Amino acid sequence: MITTDGPAGRHGMTATAVCSLSDSPASMLVCINRSSRMHDVLTQNGAFAVNVLAAGQEDLSRLFADPALPMARRFDQAGDLVRTALDLPGLGVAQLTIACTVSMMIEASTHSIVMGEVREILKGTGEGGLIYFDRRYHPVG
Repeated sequence: MITTDGPAGRHGMTATAVCSLSDSPASMLVCINRSSRMHDVLTQNGAFAVNVLAAGQEDLSRLFADPALPMARRFDQAGDLVRTALDLPGLGVAQLTIACTVSMMIEASTHSIVMGEVREILKGTGEGGLIYFDRRYHPVG
């Protein structure tokens, strides 16, 4: 899950392309469709949080993937929110919330590759991993 907040407002979405990029400086990479609302909001806000969901949190992933659900309702239903040092919303029930500032964006086909430098990592209450593969969620660990 990717969340952001700032001048363009608060927004969140379920992302399928997220990975670590570098350990020095610690960096993350997120791919976002340029036609999505998140793309414009994230571009203006300049910061994002990666919320690593835990086993059993499929409902949270579906909640933030539902385009018909208003953004305020997504966050209201997400449970306890934490604020990072960058003032980004994080999900307290996630395994981790990784706060990043955007360091670079590269356009590639229909998406932008968003690179962010890690500024803070918050441990949440979630345990075990969650992956999405073959059109289904799978617990890990």
